[in-house]
Parts: sequence; structure tokens; C-alpha cells
Amino acid sequence: MNHARRFPKALAALVLAAAAVLGAAPGASADDHPVPAVRVAADVPSVTYLWAGSHTFDFSLDGGATTQAGFYQNIEPPLSSAKPSDLSSGADVRSTVTAQGDVTIVSQVHRSSGDATRFALPKGQTFRAASGWSVLAGGNIGGGQLRVWRASALLPVENAIGGRVVAGIPSGATVYLVQPGGSVRYAAVAYRYQGVATAGLVDLATYSFTPYATGLPTSAQIRYNDRWFATDEGPNHTLSVVRVGSAPGTEPRALGDAGPYQLRAVVGDHLVLGDPEPASGAPARVDAVSAFDGSRRTVFDAAQSEVTSAQDGAALATAPDGTGLWRVHHLLPGGDSGLQAWPSWIVGGTEAAGEDPVR
Repeated sequence: MNHARRFPKALAALVLAAAAVLGAAPGASADDHPVPAVRVAADVPSVTYLWAGSHTFDFSLDGGATTQAGFYQNIEPPLSSAKPSDLSSGADVRSTVTAQGDVTIVSQVHRSSGDATRFALPKGQTFRAASGWSVLAGGNIGGGQLRVWRASALLPVENAIGGRVVAGIPSGATVYLVQPGGSVRYAAVAYRYQGVATAGLVDLATYSFTPYATGLPTSAQIRYNDRWFATDEGPNHTLSVVRVGSAPGTEPRALGDAGPYQLRAVVGDHLVLGDPEPASGAPARVDAVSAFDGSRRTVFDAAQSEVTSAQDGAALATAPDGTGLWRVHHLLPGGDSGLQAWPSWIVGGTEAAGEDPVR
């Protein structure tokens, strides 16, 4: 078929479809945050998610150096004012790190309210990660104990002087992983001590570490939200999960093997899998595994390779919506299955380029 003759009609159909879907999204209107123009091309651009909050996200296309900001179509800005003393407001905080000589400067901006902070880590404290308003520094061989920083005069004097030391990590341990995830109340930490790897969460309100898994390989992937701490290890991506707040010594529950699929996020009571191993030949699917019983279902039959967790416990995935449009989908807890996917920004369309829509 000569698709070139259908180009104007197909392009109009794509634009109208975009307007119809966006106009129907609850809680926001397309007029408030216009979506980018549909790119009509045979190759839909790949999306790299650079940061994701509860209202906005940053991304780049096709590996480009230009950072763009996107808005979820089903979410209103949650706050008009937010301060570092309120941990829960940190889900929309974007942190950037710069160096001025021997001093590390951390700049933070709340993407919904516009509130901003800026503070300096002292010489010798290496920046490790930021989770919401909280910054973790040190903890490695050259940086001493792991510490939590926040830019607020309301915090204890110890924070203003040298950060707050994280309790519960043995003296002499080497912290090899400090990782933000789907919660601004916690940060994932893994360390090696006397030849054994231990992983768990730092409670950023109490500055204390709780272990949830031991004996992990250092290559194990860790994802979490306020409800679950999950790991992905071994050649078959063996999944395990434990409830956040479980009594010390509680063993993680095994949920089986994910095959070539990797753990990418925890949304509500589900582990979200994606990004299959390149050599496996598996389709680029997105699956969800119940943290309760290990049951598994497919969320998207076709997707781009990257699935990314957001700081509020949601996740982002790029997949077709069944109309020929590829979109950024906002994965949230809820709905009949416990996990719902809201189509958001348009990435591109395939039909006008002469290809059948991917379904």
C-alpha cells in the first residue's frame, strides 16, 4: 500500500487522537501543560528518564544531551509550598550537585512549588545520593561514616555541624550502594562487613538503618517503596521481597525467577519488571508480579527498554496505547488489578510513517 498518499489524513488523525485522549484525562487539562508535537517517523524515538517526581519528570530523546521536562496528564501539582522539614513533600524535589574547589554544593528545587534550597557538604564528605529533600554522604572507605544532610535550620544541631550519622551500620563497613527509589522516607543502602553483604533501608526521619537481606551478591538489584523492599539476584533474576517495617530477622519471601526480565520498580503491592537481557531475544514487555503471592501478569506486550521508578512510588514506562501512538505511561497503584497505567506524553506515532501500529 502507498502510505505516502495517506500522510495528511494520518497525521490529522494522530493529532486528533492525542487531543481526545488528553482532554479526557482526569485532574488536568491539555491546555495547562501542552504535550510536545507528535513525531511522525518510522523509528519512534527512545526515551531516557533522567528523574521522576510525583508531578513532573525529566527525559531526553534518542540519547541526546538536551534535557526536557514532562508533566503527567492525570496529576495536579500536589503542593503550593514545601519545605525540607516536611519529608513527605520531597517527592517533587530535584537535586543537582556541583563542585566549588574542595566543597560539594547541593542545590534542590521543588518542581511543584518552586521552593529551593542550597547547601554545602564539608570537605571530605563525598556525595552518594539524594532522596527527596535528604542527601546522603560518606560511608565509603575514604568518606567515613554514612551521614544524612538536609537544608533546614529546624533540624538538630548535629546536622548543621556535620550531618547526622546513620545508626545501625557497623563501624568499618564499606557502603558500596546508596540508592534512592520509590520513597522519600527511605534510601536503600548495601554494605560489606567481614566479607558479608547486607542490604536494607535508611529511615531518613530517624537516621537509622534496618537490614532486610544478607548474603546478597554485590550485583543484586534493589528496588523499594514505602511498603516493600525487593531484590533481584542471580542469573535468572531471582525475586525476593520483604515488608518494610518487618521485625528484625524476618526472612525475605521468594517470588520465583523473572527469567530475562529485570526488577525495575515497586509500585503499590507489585514488583514491576522490564528491560530484558539483550542476548535473551525476549520481547520488550513490562510485567507486574504480586508481592503477596508471586502471581504475574503482563502490563504492556510491547515497550521500550527502560522502566524507571518515581520518588512517590510510581513508575514510568514507554509503550504504545493501541492507537498507533507511543506514550509515556504513568504507572500507579490502584484499579481492579492493583496497578493502573495512565497514558501521558506522546512520544511518537507509527501509522503515518507507513508502519502498522504496535499493539
